[in-house]
Amino acid sequence: MISHLVELRNRLLRYMLILIVSFMLCFWQADALFSWLSEPLRAALGPHPIMVFIAPHEAFFTYLRVSMFFGFFMTFPWLLSELWAFIVPGLYEQERRMFTPLLLVGGMLFYGGGFFAYYGVFPFAFKFFFGFATDQIAAMPSLKESLTLFMRMLFAFGLAFELPMALLLLMHFGIVTAQQLKENRGYVILIVFIAAAILTPPDVITQAMLALPMWILFELTLVAQRFMKQDEAPAHTTTSKNSSG
Repeated sequence: MISHLVELRNRLLRYMLILIVSFMLCFWQADALFSWLSEPLRAALGPHPIMVFIAPHEAFFTYLRVSMFFGFFMTFPWLLSELWAFIVPGLYEQERRMFTPLLLVGGMLFYGGGFFAYYGVFPFAFKFFFGFATDQIAAMPSLKESLTLFMRMLFAFGLAFELPMALLLLMHFGIVTAQQLKENRGYVILIVFIAAAILTPPDVITQAMLALPMWILFELTLVAQRFMKQDEAPAHTTTSKNSSG
């Protein structure tokens, strides 16, 4: 047990060193990174976008948070690879063949959720909300609040897009079955919308734009599980025949 804990500590320390280096590089380009991150918001503000900060230290800490956010976002695959290298020796060969593609797909889905939020949700949501500005009501978003919203939404969509991986693992270990999910589809959809309400700001627009992709991913997972089950059946049959022989 101690040797395993030492190995896990060493792997996490190695990742922390990579994260620190990535953080320093991102802090060097923090202004450019924040400019890219806030582009959908500034585009919705019009031809002369202005963002403000109230406290004297707000801009500095905003750049620190931007650097840490992008540092973690870029090194996330490294963290997954370290954890995978720690877990894989304890798995059977069949489990390795199954979990390796799931790990790759899970990373792609995480980034896909973030890019969907940035390119699909942000422009529409900001344009909608800033459309309520008038001559007497001017939109002047702050750096701190805007960054908090950016990070919350990107991580929320990234985690939400991991739903297929979670469902496939639950079905693989027999915790739930595809038939149970189909029979309780209404409850699952309700849970999806509740999760979207928790992960997103308290408005119907962003909640719906997160809940609908999660619903679609849920349905696609059931379809994918059906094909995976069909592919596993011949393999089990061949194995049983070889055992009999």
